[in-house]
Amino acid sequence: MYLSDLIKKPVINPSGEKIGKLKDVIVSSETAYPIIKAIMVNTSGKTVKNIPCNYIGDIGKKIILKIPINDIEEYTILNNDIKLIHNVLDRQVVDIEDKKIRRVNDLKLSAKNGHYHVIGVDIGIHGILKRLSLTRIAKPLGIDSREDLISWKDIDALNSDYSNLKLKVPKQKLKKLHPADIADIVDQLGLNESITILNSLDDEAAADTLEEVSPERQVILLEGMESQRAAELLDEMSPDDAADLLADLPDDKAEELLDLMEPEESEDLRKLLEYPENTAGGVMTTEFAAVEEGLTAQQVLDSLREMAKNVETIYYVYVLSKNGDLVGVVSIREILLSDPDINISDFMQTDVIKVDVMEDQHEVAQKIAKYNLIALPVIEKDKIRGIITVDDAIDIVLPTAWKKRVPRMFGR
Repeated sequence: MYLSDLIKKPVINPSGEKIGKLKDVIVSSETAYPIIKAIMVNTSGKTVKNIPCNYIGDIGKKIILKIPINDIEEYTILNNDIKLIHNVLDRQVVDIEDKKIRRVNDLKLSAKNGHYHVIGVDIGIHGILKRLSLTRIAKPLGIDSREDLISWKDIDALNSDYSNLKLKVPKQKLKKLHPADIADIVDQLGLNESITILNSLDDEAAADTLEEVSPERQVILLEGMESQRAAELLDEMSPDDAADLLADLPDDKAEELLDLMEPEESEDLRKLLEYPENTAGGVMTTEFAAVEEGLTAQQVLDSLREMAKNVETIYYVYVLSKNGDLVGVVSIREILLSDPDINISDFMQTDVIKVDVMEDQHEVAQKIAKYNLIALPVIEKDKIRGIITVDDAIDIVLPTAWKKRVPRMFGR
């Protein structure tokens, strides 16, 4: 039997008198396959009565009660009870295997040990056709109308709130998805459900996911979640993405989150926010690898092992003078192929292609393309302030709708 078989069925007193129609089905969530505890009936007197299942005699074309409705002690709805029609039918579940949002088109019920149980949700065309009483047309039209069930035990409620039943368990499977796939799911769900998914991930995974979410949605999510959690995610995001997001927030909200962040991260973001949005400084990231001149290739490699813990992108290593001026650049490949004892100053490139912090972002993108660079240093008074990576340059020149289709060069 399906839930759609019960919707609006007439409810009949033992005498044969029609007393109303079924409004909803109440089940207990205490078992893996919930037991139907009661039915809600819209009575002819325009009141709603909750009738316990032990008073229901026969369920066929009609629902016949064992005793008159006026003699029935109503069922009291408990906190862990679920209204199947109100809370579950037409809701969404996340299909982890196919990375899609699915709609609950019907629910399958089964009788066992004297009780009716919910055994699964139908997410296929079968559920829709059944509710519309159109299953007979499926075969002539060549429609595969076989039921497509997700077992009830593989359904979870976000925040244990069955009005937000949207996530297929186990959540550990969700964590194994690529952040871009999780972001696609988050983009399709409501605010509360999206925040719950982000909160189920660790800080790094949640931050990576947030970076992949559309900019407009990022703002909504950050404003909707607890400020401390929002600050933690900003701490984990790459500085350029975090700065872009903060710039889109109301000033008072941005200031609140900056105050809650780690001091070092907050200071970096405040500096980035000082630069106009359409300049090199406005799109650069402050995470890069730099060493002082005078080190050997082996010493540079040893330094990089430590730097890699905090720097997301390491392709070029920038060489600084004693007073911090940018004097050279070398690629990781060149370091690996060099004699470990050779001084980095002996093989670094001194004619560094660079841009000023106030240079227009489109000129920056053109320079990266012209010289076929993976990253470009951003300079202010001979001091390196950050770098702009090739994927940042792509973001500058591509229309917004295409940005998420471009693969990240550095595994963001």
